[in-house]
Amino acid sequence: MSRATARVAAMQMIYETCAGGEGGEDTLSMVYDELREEQRPLKDGEPTLSEREWIAKIVAGVVGELDDLDARIGAASQNWSVDRMARVDLAIMRMAVWEILHEDDVPGPVVINEAVELANRYSGEGSGRFINGILGTILRKKEAGQ
Repeated sequence: MSRATARVAAMQMIYETCAGGEGGEDTLSMVYDELREEQRPLKDGEPTLSEREWIAKIVAGVVGELDDLDARIGAASQNWSVDRMARVDLAIMRMAVWEILHEDDVPGPVVINEAVELANRYSGEGSGRFINGILGTILRKKEAGQ
């Protein structure tokens, strides 16, 4: 499974968890079934242990830092409170912001590009541009040491 495919699974689990669900093994199995139906590349049909651990790390990181991530997203958005944002967009941004802050092996622009692709695929028209702007602001602040 590619990291892009793992991000789809992580985003869906974050969405469910933040909507009050458990985001557990049943959700992960359902996500993998959907990805197989979409013919997304899954190595040997199932995620490896390291892929599962990476997804779990992202989900746990986002859930553990939800308030901080939302504060950063809110500060970077103009005229939009986090409460008014589409839940899918918010799940994508939370995951991407966490990755920008904690995954140094993935360049920030790559994380942003992946987030925009997720938004273009799973969210509404204009979401990709909206997410790109917010994540770009957060990345610039990080690079400036703020």
